[in-house]
Amino acid sequence: MTSVYCVARFKAKPGKAVALQAALKELISDTHREEGCLLYQLTEEIPYEGANGESWDCVFVEHWASREVFDAHCDQPYIKDYFEQVAPSLVDEADVRLYRPVD
Repeated sequence: MTSVYCVARFKAKPGKAVALQAALKELISDTHREEGCLLYQLTEEIPYEGANGESWDCVFVEHWASREVFDAHCDQPYIKDYFEQVAPSLVDEADVRLYRPVD
């Protein structure tokens, strides 16, 4: 069974960055209790001179024991509620990507 990494990036609607960060923080404690959650860290970008591309307000860096436990995480009621009820009023753009280790 191969572990998976997820990078979930969120750009807030204008004036909503603080509220977005607060809403995402609400997901952390429940997620840390999920079986197979190895890392679930909310981060914010540190601008630097050589950066290319867009800036994202909040980025989750996640490590899961397998794709199956990641999929189970996505099916949790509190995650579904965030994406269906909370995110539409706070998030302008989201980008969620999965990665696997290269041997």
